[in-house]
Amino acid sequence: MFNWDMRQWYLIYDDYCDICNLGVEKVKKLDQAGLIRLVQLSDPQVPPDIKLPTKEEMQKEMYLFSPEGEIFKGAGALARLLTIFPDSKFLGKIVSFPLFRPLARLIYSVVARNRMKLSKLIS
Repeated sequence: MFNWDMRQWYLIYDDYCDICNLGVEKVKKLDQAGLIRLVQLSDPQVPPDIKLPTKEEMQKEMYLFSPEGEIFKGAGALARLLTIFPDSKFLGKIVSFPLFRPLARLIYSVVARNRMKLSKLIS
């Protein structure tokens, strides 16, 4: 049983995806302070007052929930996630910069659409 604490960040990811799991391992290394709660898509136990996107939507891209109730998805979630950690804050700011945002979205969407094929390459 998963216990949600709305004072934390939550990252919901597809635990059946090797690319996603690789990213989660990187988050674990960056998150020395334990700021992010990692939630597997296969088992998100959520309180009834929290409205999550559909499972189909969450299979398309990762979702990051802030303690303030903001919801970030896809490349926006990645950019915001990177800015949380001191070791990746600079990269997060670059990815968030308006000039680079369209490129980040494009790269994220191509990887997300092909993540199962890419997962086979790395496993």
